[in-house]
Amino acid sequence: MAEHEFKEGDEVQHKTGKIKMIYIGDGQLGDALCEWTDPSGKAQRDTFAYSALKKYEGPSGSGFKVV
Repeated sequence: MAEHEFKEGDEVQHKTGKIKMIYIGDGQLGDALCEWTDPSGKAQRDTFAYSALKKYEGPSGSGFKVV
């Protein structure tokens, strides 16, 4: 996926993690601005390099198949 193919509202995740984040646009320095809820329920927001993100895949082995 090219680094700017995410659309606002897309579910993404860091390539090294499993937390679902929502892509909300470009950050001030051209990185991807994402938002998520931490385990305590507090909203978090940070920027990430586009190359560090991928579309959210969900938990593996959940038994659900996206059609």
